[in-house]
Amino acid sequence: MRFESAEMYRKAREAEDARGRKLADGLKRRDQSSAPAKPHTWLSRVIQPALAVLLLSLAAEGQAGLSGPALVGSVTIVQVNATDATFIFAGQCRGNVANFTTTLSPFDVNGTTAANLEGLSLPGQAPAGCLSPAGGENLTVVTVVTPQFVNLGNSVTAGHVVILYVVP
Repeated sequence: MRFESAEMYRKAREAEDARGRKLADGLKRRDQSSAPAKPHTWLSRVIQPALAVLLLSLAAEGQAGLSGPALVGSVTIVQVNATDATFIFAGQCRGNVANFTTTLSPFDVNGTTAANLEGLSLPGQAPAGCLSPAGGENLTVVTVVTPQFVNLGNSVTAGHVVILYVVP
């Protein structure tokens, strides 16, 4: 009888140990899944929008009447009076700085959305050295990345914008 009790005790202890190991394994897996983001996750957050802009610009180049090279950067538009706003582009064309500023008139920043900016015409605003040495060609905003767009009422900031040349 004593033998049976010892054997039953041993089996119960082994079962208890097995349950403990399974619980520990489950906790290890849970700890690994809730580990902080790896560095490549942060990079994908930065690179993914840039690649999206590049792909969108390449797709837009096939549109009738528009051509590259693409100007890629950010736009800020500030309302200066009841009818006029200042359009400020800070970006690049062919890897070179391609900044310009122009007045939009009439223009109301208050109700502007990312979709409203797409198709915006910018006559004679191409920076020098992008398409031609002198610049001055007509441009059109073709893509505004919505998650990077903010309207504060009297100003608009678009973090990722693609602008193309208008083909005459």
